[in-house]
Amino acid sequence: MANLNPTLDRQHQAAVELLGREPRTPFTIKTLCPDGTPQVLMADPVFNEDGVWKPFPAFLWLVCPRLKNLVADLEQKGQVRKFSQKLSSDDDFKDKFLHGQNEIARLRVSMAEKIYPGELPEHIREILSTTTIAGSRDFKGVKCLHSHLAQELAFHNNPIGAEVLEQVKNCSKTDCCGKYNSIRSDL
Repeated sequence: MANLNPTLDRQHQAAVELLGREPRTPFTIKTLCPDGTPQVLMADPVFNEDGVWKPFPAFLWLVCPRLKNLVADLEQKGQVRKFSQKLSSDDDFKDKFLHGQNEIARLRVSMAEKIYPGELPEHIREILSTTTIAGSRDFKGVKCLHSHLAQELAFHNNPIGAEVLEQVKNCSKTDCCGKYNSIRSDL
């Protein structure tokens, strides 16, 4: 059955276009930029493809073009290494980071169990419960600032993402993607 809400249909199409492909797993739009452009997508954290279980720990996707470009610039300037060092040297920062990662791990497992009640293999549950938002088993090493920012925007529980957001600033009505203004319901 077709979605009866044209705004949601346009947002979904915009999300697929921003992602650059049709995703292999269902997703929801978790956050929007002020102009209505999808900003963060949340995908199912696991799927079964032809009888093969595939965990998807990096289930939050930053798709806002403005933020993606600004975060890529930060990564090129060595910010990933800076955050890895901060996790090693700042216990309070590390504790907040681990707390947020544990919350995300519990959410992934909970979502997976709702999608596949009683079917989730233990090795998949282990992957979903022992990896960071970026899919890493190394909780002291940082990779993919995009994932950390997506977690912060969606759940407000990632200190790395919070510091990235402080540097790039969230989209605003005057500093936004602008490309998808037609998906706004008030236009």
